[in-house]
Amino acid sequence: MTDQAAWKKREIEILQLLAEGLSNKEIGARLHLSAETIRWYNRQIFARLAVGNRQQAVNRAGELGLLRPAGPETPPSTTPKAIPLAPVRYAANGAVHIAYQVLGSGPIDLLFFHGFLSHLELAWQNPEFAAFFHQLGQFARVILFDRSGVGLSDRTIGAPSLENSIEDACCVLDAVGSRRCFVMGTSEGGAAAALLASTYPERVAGLILYAATPKVVRTDGEPGWAIPPDHYARQIELMGASWGGPWALGQFAPSRAADSQFADWWAMILRAASSPASVRAVMEIVGDIDIRPLLPQIRTRTLVMHKTGDQITRVAAGRYLAQQLPNATWLELPGADHIYFVDGEQILAAVAEFCQAGEESTVAVDSWLAIALFVASAGLPDLASVRATLRRAAPRQVEAIDGGLVALFASPSRAIDCARALQNQFGANGLRCSLHVGAAHVGQAGMGLPVVTAARAAAAAAHAGEIVVTGTLRDILAGSGWRFGNRPDSPSALMPLYTLET
Repeated sequence: MTDQAAWKKREIEILQLLAEGLSNKEIGARLHLSAETIRWYNRQIFARLAVGNRQQAVNRAGELGLLRPAGPETPPSTTPKAIPLAPVRYAANGAVHIAYQVLGSGPIDLLFFHGFLSHLELAWQNPEFAAFFHQLGQFARVILFDRSGVGLSDRTIGAPSLENSIEDACCVLDAVGSRRCFVMGTSEGGAAAALLASTYPERVAGLILYAATPKVVRTDGEPGWAIPPDHYARQIELMGASWGGPWALGQFAPSRAADSQFADWWAMILRAASSPASVRAVMEIVGDIDIRPLLPQIRTRTLVMHKTGDQITRVAAGRYLAQQLPNATWLELPGADHIYFVDGEQILAAVAEFCQAGEESTVAVDSWLAIALFVASAGLPDLASVRATLRRAAPRQVEAIDGGLVALFASPSRAIDCARALQNQFGANGLRCSLHVGAAHVGQAGMGLPVVTAARAAAAAAHAGEIVVTGTLRDILAGSGWRFGNRPDSPSALMPLYTLET
């Protein structure tokens, strides 16, 4: 406690200004923070010092040698201090190297998912981008990364799937030592951010979505707020034809469409972040994603923000997210800019308030999003060998239940690889297994979980030697490389089934 190095620089600054008798508003003005942010810091400082008010905090800080001796006051400099660019580091996600940056000195962690493209170095050439993240860094340690296949990260795997993006984020969090963080996702990054929060709720304190959508392209005319397939296909063609220039800037940031410097920066970012063929692959994957069935099962405390006139993602998509997420707060903002840092002051204020609301606002989450692998026992001669194969795949849970065995995984790829291994071992014995995704409640036996009930029903519809996957799981596996065959004989239109192909 007496070691000043164990305290954050910002906490020491605030303690010193408290000792000088400044009000929260005056401290905020001196440090370019809001009064609410200063109050939040005060709560953290009081808790660390085990005191109840500012005078007690000052007295205790003096006893511990945390304050500098009183002397002639040096007037604050009126020249803005240049903030150096955060260095780019790399974290290994298997054989793929993920580029990341860490900036800011706040006491909480904030992981940021960009949309379909990003570039960690060149983005900082835009002063609005830089100002946005420097402001976030006033109250948080901000963690930025380029997803695999994009920007400065390895591009050997091609376009990233949702699972790739979640794994990228987890490896970066591990690399920077973040045990628990807030997660913010914008545009196409919102789906990955939401699934990260639901798959690893113990690591996510809160979820923030801006201009996000659970589904980009309509299927059979639904939902009405999504993009018609033919229109989306034309957009991809136009994008490829115009790549290299400021593609669609008038839709992404209409308030900056006439700004030649912004347009030059936008074109540069697009060129550097991806090539025409690569971005086409990214957009094709984005068009196949649908996380709507999973939204009611994502119980993390959430802030959903959207601008009314957004031309890239319609505001109705944001309203739908807020309606379907059980613990969501909806904030509709004026304007039409899809890019979050353009006129981003209201977004910054809302994020700061959400992240600094305190422990009393925390929602207890007792469930996580699981991949259920169900193996029907009928016809299998040796369930002990099946159980051993399941355990080698390192699921979170394995149970014997009525009609077979079930294993719950956090990773879809690991679950599918395990199903493949079982098929190779026991396919000749008439193995039937299925894969589904849904909420699993911590400590609850598999028998009572709806995700297991659905997986068992799917396995009952499988043919001997076959692995079936529900439509809900298939829709979050876009870009994974797995191929799925249609099954016209699905037992329920509400749960279409697909065959996992070799």
